[in-house]
Amino acid sequence: MTDQYHIGSFVVHCQPGQTNSVRRAIGAMPGAEIHACTEDGKLVVTLEREDRTDMQVGMEAIATLSGVLSAALTYHRVEALDELRENG
Repeated sequence: MTDQYHIGSFVVHCQPGQTNSVRRAIGAMPGAEIHACTEDGKLVVTLEREDRTDMQVGMEAIATLSGVLSAALTYHRVEALDELRENG
């Protein structure tokens, strides 16, 4: 276990007609949450992971989903787990 917690935010652009399948796939990923979806297939997604490597794996998993045209990281934050536990 690591002493860090990673939070990333993405804009994911889906191929026409693939938005629902991409939403289901992302929704099934641990630590992933979809916050918004537009009619033209753009999603706002957050991903929470406990270490940098796992965050990279999660980012790659989203970017390579069938039906995804692009996945752009818009925000990445690293928190110390001790601080989260104290404030949580």
